[in-house]
Amino acid sequence: MASGEMTEAEFAGFLKIVFANLAAGTVDGAIHFVAMDWRHLSEVMTAANGTYSEFKNLCVWSKTNGGMGSLYRSQHELFFVFKAGTAPHINNVELGKHGRYRTNVWSYAGANSFGATRDDDLGAHPTVKPVALVKDAILDCSHRRGIILDAFAGSGTTLVAAHKAGRYGYGIELDAHYCDVTLARLTKVARIEAVLAETGQTFEAVAAERANPLPVGAGAAVAPAAGLEVVA
Repeated sequence: MASGEMTEAEFAGFLKIVFANLAAGTVDGAIHFVAMDWRHLSEVMTAANGTYSEFKNLCVWSKTNGGMGSLYRSQHELFFVFKAGTAPHINNVELGKHGRYRTNVWSYAGANSFGATRDDDLGAHPTVKPVALVKDAILDCSHRRGIILDAFAGSGTTLVAAHKAGRYGYGIELDAHYCDVTLARLTKVARIEAVLAETGQTFEAVAAERANPLPVGAGAAVAPAAGLEVVA
């Protein structure tokens, strides 16, 4: 979020802390996909050096429509593929051995392409990724019922994709608005109910309570947003 306010060195330092925390919090041999604009390629590589054991590949998301650009309109986004640790990583591709033919060029329509879900996708998050793209990446490097972590969950695309792929999705998100967007999407897609862990209230009950807060001194306080968990 703050890449525009940070210097190149500060942003690289921020990313190095993020990568170190992610590497420490995942299993040995985990594959990490880092989505980043080409303008910050050098900061990503600087931060990854000495943190990740291997730079597996650089995948290019080729979109159907071009976006913004000063000289050339950008029609791609980058996914850096790193390995954390030294244990063997999960490889469900193996040059087509398992029926999956994959290259490092991923062709999926972007959210700014005209389509039935265009307005909803752009309204959910300014840099929303296609569920199909994320689902394919998940299928490439994880087993069914495995854990998929997104430390910058945004509008919850990774969690939706994990559900569709038969995995358990875990997400971390700082912005309360996007937490609400994620919960609303999961409620619709997975048909599950979000519960505030601290109080046991449902998402709908918390929303109604916050829409009509009690007067000061009425004997109740609204619980903080942190701590929402999804239950089947």
